[in-house]
Amino acid sequence: MPDCPRCHEKVDLTDAYCRTCGRALQPRLGFWFSHSGILLQALCIGPFALICVWMSRRISLLAKWLWTIGLVLFSAYLIYGIYQTIMLLLSAFSF
Repeated sequence: MPDCPRCHEKVDLTDAYCRTCGRALQPRLGFWFSHSGILLQALCIGPFALICVWMSRRISLLAKWLWTIGLVLFSAYLIYGIYQTIMLLLSAFSF
């Protein structure tokens, strides 16, 4: 039986998480690859969260496509809002 890298307790080979400390034992199964982790990333780094969306083993293919569409639309909305703000500022300060 292998040991948990964090708490060094014995874990089963089929465990995805340590039963003692909760650490993910398999790659791409941690918090950053879950729905809530991707939502947090989307709010912080925007479309770069798509990297974790497509690397995740916890999210279904349909959910990956829905996340992709949502993040692309959200990013386009933010870019359009920034553009409108810049145009408003330029028109307000032009002499």
